[in-house]
Amino acid sequence: MRNRIIFFSGGKASFAAADWVKKNHPDDNIVLYFTDTLWENPDLYRFNDEASDKLQLPLLVHSSGLNPMQLMFEKKLVFNSMIGDCSKILKMKVSKDFLKKGIKPAAESWRNQEYLRDEDFTTDAVLYFGIGFDEMHREGAIRKNWQPFQVEMPLIDHNIWKDEVLKEYDIKQPVLYDYGFSHNNCNGRCVKAGQGHYKLLKTQMPDVFQQIMEQEHHLKICVSAYRYIMDDKVPEDERIPDDVREQMLQELDDAYRDYFYDRAKRPKTYIHPAGSAVQKYMQIKQYAFMKRDSKPLPIRDLRDEVDNDGQIDLFDIGGCGCFVDAM
Repeated sequence: MRNRIIFFSGGKASFAAADWVKKNHPDDNIVLYFTDTLWENPDLYRFNDEASDKLQLPLLVHSSGLNPMQLMFEKKLVFNSMIGDCSKILKMKVSKDFLKKGIKPAAESWRNQEYLRDEDFTTDAVLYFGIGFDEMHREGAIRKNWQPFQVEMPLIDHNIWKDEVLKEYDIKQPVLYDYGFSHNNCNGRCVKAGQGHYKLLKTQMPDVFQQIMEQEHHLKICVSAYRYIMDDKVPEDERIPDDVREQMLQELDDAYRDYFYDRAKRPKTYIHPAGSAVQKYMQIKQYAFMKRDSKPLPIRDLRDEVDNDGQIDLFDIGGCGCFVDAM
């Protein structure tokens, strides 16, 4: 009996891969493995649970305990189309620590654990990814990152049609596909997504768009203040003394922590320590989620462009491509 682990993203491709593994290795120890960013659409969890039930396969869910916005707050960096550690920290590190080192993350849960044939399901396991022909650019990096595990990609090797597999099990596809998104990740808020993707988000889920726009705004204020406090390039006579830095950093952290860990709260007003006398040092490089002419475009600016029929690159979809970055 061989151990087989399907990296289950909550999308149609990973479901099709799981179906292929179940049909071709029915007597083996098969596990659906989902690393949760805690930033998903509620319908993703419905789809995952239904998939586990109908495939009659155990579903293991791991999470670091942080969502991407909280990770950005902790790192004091606004991720964007050119920089972002969401998949690297929240997915890659979580899964690698577990599968290669046996280290469990902050949160673990099972569904249908009774279908597990052997408690040891990681030793000499074959890893499966739902990568199709449209994502073959990810194949090489995934295989390299998961050495020495054997890695298989059934959709590429066996020309599987995802929608046909869903029909066979009478499972409704995740709602983000109905909205026109190309994947079912992070509730349409992928930090590396492009202008076309975020225009779709604004159209289909305006409340989600509004929330992330506000979060980006507050995060940029927090990051700007943090970088000023820590900036050693400021002239010495204008620099914050070392003995007061820690207190200021703690005050900054306290001002925003509740907001980024409780979406119902708004951050307290934070008075920037620089004040008007050193305004020029508050102007840091602007990081944001979107891009225009290969440069990040803040979501607030994107909203204004869309509302005023501005120039938006509808073909700029983007996306992070989880498990591609190396740890």
